[in-house]
Amino acid sequence: MSKKRVTISVPTKSANIISSTKRKGSKLKAYDRKDPILARSKSTIKKAESEKLEAKARRALLAEKKVIYDKDRVKDLLPKEDSIARVVLEHERKLKKIAQRGVVQLFNVVMSTQNKTTQELSNTKVFGEEQKEKMISEISKEKFFDLVKAAGDN
Repeated sequence: MSKKRVTISVPTKSANIISSTKRKGSKLKAYDRKDPILARSKSTIKKAESEKLEAKARRALLAEKKVIYDKDRVKDLLPKEDSIARVVLEHERKLKKIAQRGVVQLFNVVMSTQNKTTQELSNTKVFGEEQKEKMISEISKEKFFDLVKAAGDN
């Protein structure tokens, strides 16, 4: 077997200059000379123009959406005066603590409910996965709501 050499020709600077002068020297109309490569294909030009219009329309729609979303948005949460700002920050801190306590209570209730349901299911004999799933969901709903009410009363 004989091996053939493959040569890769890399366009040089002079070759690029020659090809560009050939393109410019060809018989193109004045309005096609700004994009001589695209002038050969009218469909490419139409496609590029339609893509530009679509992009412009998308930008306009996004700008409208942004205006709508920002319309009711409160940008300055803190008042300018220091004394009022301190009061507002203190109030926000208290609300954050209350919310944090509520979330901790909720997770504790969920955890205790899960533990109780697994203990009850281990005591009762249930055959089949579907029956087990049904028992878990029924026990969970009832017990969960009872525990949430009990936690809310505390």
